[in-house]
Amino acid sequence: MKRAFAILLAAVLLLPLGPAPRQADAASAVEIWVSPTGKKTTDALGWYVSGGSYYLFLPGSLDVKTLKFGFTGVKKLTFTKEKKTVSAGDSADFLKAGDYAVTLDGKKKTLHVMKGSAGFPALFITTQSGTLDAIQKKKTVKEPGYLVFVGPDGKVQYDGALEHIKCRGNSSMTFVKKSYQIKLKTGASLMGMGKSKKWILTGNYRDKTLLRNQIVYDTALYMNMPYTPEHISAEVYINNEYQGLYLFSEKVMIDDDRVDIADLEEATEKLNSKALSKYAVSGSKTSVKGKYKAYKIPNEPEDLTGGYLVEFESYSVRYKQEASAYTTKKGNVLVMKSPEYASVNQMEYVSQKLQAFENAIFAKDGKDPDTGLHYTEIVDLSSLVHKYLIEEYSKNYDGNSSSQYFYKPADSVSPLFYAGPVWDYDSTFGSYAQEHNAAKVLSGQGLWIATASGGTLWWPALYKQKDFLAAVKKTWKAELKPAVEILLGKTKAPKNCPLRSLDEYAASVRDSVKMNDIRWPRRSNPSSVANTGTGLDKNITYIRKFLTDRYDFLCGEWGR
Repeated sequence: MKRAFAILLAAVLLLPLGPAPRQADAASAVEIWVSPTGKKTTDALGWYVSGGSYYLFLPGSLDVKTLKFGFTGVKKLTFTKEKKTVSAGDSADFLKAGDYAVTLDGKKKTLHVMKGSAGFPALFITTQSGTLDAIQKKKTVKEPGYLVFVGPDGKVQYDGALEHIKCRGNSSMTFVKKSYQIKLKTGASLMGMGKSKKWILTGNYRDKTLLRNQIVYDTALYMNMPYTPEHISAEVYINNEYQGLYLFSEKVMIDDDRVDIADLEEATEKLNSKALSKYAVSGSKTSVKGKYKAYKIPNEPEDLTGGYLVEFESYSVRYKQEASAYTTKKGNVLVMKSPEYASVNQMEYVSQKLQAFENAIFAKDGKDPDTGLHYTEIVDLSSLVHKYLIEEYSKNYDGNSSSQYFYKPADSVSPLFYAGPVWDYDSTFGSYAQEHNAAKVLSGQGLWIATASGGTLWWPALYKQKDFLAAVKKTWKAELKPAVEILLGKTKAPKNCPLRSLDEYAASVRDSVKMNDIRWPRRSNPSSVANTGTGLDKNITYIRKFLTDRYDFLCGEWGR
C-alpha cells in the first residue's frame, strides 16, 4: 500500500495553545504518533495536546492491535501504571479508551485515549506543504495531496493522490473548523456512493449535534427527492492531526452518479479549442436587474435546452463572485453552476426561462404576462413543493437566500426546470439566529420561509399561489408528517428507511462528538442568540423541543 506521501513533511509541534496546532522548526519539534508501521505515513495518528494533556483520537472502527508507536524529539515514553516503556516501532495493542499517566523523558503527562463511534469511515489526508495555512486563508487556493480512505470495515477504498484539497463555503470560512472539497486524481466509488473525483467534507461547526445536515438529507431521501446527496459521518485526519467529525458527502454537480442530466458544459468544451474561461466576457460586470454576464464562446452544441444547474441567491454580491450569473428583475441572483462558463446563448436561454418563472409566481393568476405560461409549465410543481417543505419544516435560516438549486435536463427528457437537490442545513432547527429575528427563528412555531418580507423572494410568492398551497398541505400529510413522527419517536421507521429517531441519531455519533468537542471547544455558540446548550444530550433535547413544537404548529397549519 502506498501510504507514505511523496514529499517529506516538515515536523509539526503538537503543542497548541488553542484549537489549532502551531508550526515549529524540525529541530525543536516533539512528535508522537501511532501508525500501522510505526512510521509517519499518511495514516499516522498524531497525539494532540491541549491544556497540558495529550489526546489520542482513534477512529471508532480502527483495530488498535494494528498500530505501532512512533515519535521524534523524545527518547523515552513510559506508561506509569502499566510499567511499560515503549520505543519507536513497538506495538500499541495494549491501548484502550481511557486515561493514562505517562512520562516523556522524565516529564509527567496525562494521555487521554478516545475512540470514535463505530460504523464510520476514516479519511487520512496529507497536503503537499504539510500544512493547511495557504488553503485556509482563501477558498480559491488549492493544494495537491494524498488520501488514504478506510471504510468502517477497515478495508482501504482509496489509496492515492489528491488532485487538490481546498476550503469551501461562504460564512463557514470564518469558522475555525473549516469545510473542504477534495478532488481525487482518479475517480472512485467511496462508500458505494457512485464513482466521482469530487467529494465534500462539511465541518458543521455551527451545529453542536453535527447531525442537522444528515437529518435533513435523510428526510429528503425519505420523501424520494431526486439527487439528494448521499452521505455518511466520517473521522478526518489531515497531516496526521485529528480534524474532527465531518459529513462526507457527494457534491451537487452534473454527473452520471450525481445530478444525472446532460452535461452541456462538457459538450461545449469538446467543440472549442480553448478552455471556456479563456473566452471574452459579455454583459454587465456588476449586478444590474435584468442583466447577465456570460462568455463569447464560438462553438456550441445544437441542443441548448439542457442540462443546466443553477443556484438561486438573494445576495447581489454573489453576481460578482461567480463566472456566469443573471440578476432577475426582482434583484435575485441566479448563479450558473453548470455550465460554469456559460455562453451568451446558454445564458439567454436560462435567464428567459427563469425570469418567466419569477414573473409568473408574482402574478395573481400564476402566469407570466409576457409568455402566458403558468409557473407549473416552467418549473415542476412537485419538486417545488418538496423543496419548500424541506426548507420550512427545518426553518432553514438561509432557505430564502442561498443554496437553492434548480436543474434542467434537455427537452428530450423534460421541458421543465426542477427545484433541487437539497443542500446546506447546518442553520436549521433553531441553531442560528440574529438579534432582530431571534424570536421568529428560534421558535418551532410560525412560518418562516413563506412569510419573509420584501416582496422579491420566490418561496413567499409561491406560497400565495392557491394550487401550490394545496399541494403543500397534501404532501405534508402524505410524506413529511410521517417523517417527523419517525424523528420524534412517535412511530417506528420501516425497514430500510433512511430516517431514524433523534435518539438513534445521537447514539450513532455520541463517541465521535465527544472527540470533536475536545478538538474544537466551543465556549459559546457561534450565534450570540441561539443558545442550544452544551454537550450532545442537551442539544438533542433542544432539537426535540423545537421539532415537537414545529410538528404541532404545522399540523395546525396544514392538517393532521
